[in-house]
Amino acid sequence: MLPVAEHDHSAGNCSITGGYVYRGAAIPALDAVYFYGDYCSGSVWALVGASDRMQPPVSVFATDLNISSFGEDETGELYVADLGRGTVYQLVKP
Repeated sequence: MLPVAEHDHSAGNCSITGGYVYRGAAIPALDAVYFYGDYCSGSVWALVGASDRMQPPVSVFATDLNISSFGEDETGELYVADLGRGTVYQLVKP
């Protein structure tokens, strides 16, 4: 099976951190979007679509975080853990 997304080490990317598919109710437009990030660059991307017709990754936002993990609560809301600060942030609507 081929990968659904690839990233090189340009723009400071060094270590992709896998994420979760958004299933929360707070941001309905993001339903079924897969979020993931990079530890070194702090970039967060989204993948949209079913695995057989996946769109190219979309850059969602840039951070200064050392993204070490993603999490999901019981309602499907997503969180990002920053190893550098030891802080957990919730994905919220801008």
